[in-house]
Amino acid sequence: MRTLPARLGLLAATLAALLPLGFAGGAAAQSEPAAPAVEVRLDQDAATAGPGERISFESTVTNASELARTGLVAHLSILTTDPDVYVDPEDWSAQRTQYVDELAPGASTTLTWDVQAVTSGPLVLFVSVTGEAAGPVASSGPLDLTVGGQREVDSGQVLGLVLWTPAGVLALLGATLVRRRRHR
Repeated sequence: MRTLPARLGLLAATLAALLPLGFAGGAAAQSEPAAPAVEVRLDQDAATAGPGERISFESTVTNASELARTGLVAHLSILTTDPDVYVDPEDWSAQRTQYVDELAPGASTTLTWDVQAVTSGPLVLFVSVTGEAAGPVASSGPLDLTVGGQREVDSGQVLGLVLWTPAGVLALLGATLVRRRRHR
């Protein structure tokens, strides 16, 4: 059985081991946060589009650390602030993840993002960057995208399709019947 001073010493040693990790409000958690290793900025903060329209924007990823950074992964997120609007990000962009090979200290790279507006409503787009190992995540500010209106179809182009499709089906059906009668 350990004495009280021995137990307190063990407790103090355990806490000392945990404090540098930021547990229990220790010194590491109370010190000023380290400067982010990566910064992400968008080239615009607002955009408007109609359903079906494409927009492009750029994000600039900057290595703010004193060491070269490799294996950075940038990801585009799309969400809505309206609970009645459904957003499936895969419908909006075929390429939502991009990889950055290496960034020297202080260096930047620009990534281009292409998005097709699918759903009307208020949307927020942002880019987050992290390393290959799950570490800190840096995110850009928001790009507020307003998609308004409804997708319109030019009825002049649809009219021919509506009229000629049944005629084409009937012609194929008639040709099939004639062919079957000849082969009997």
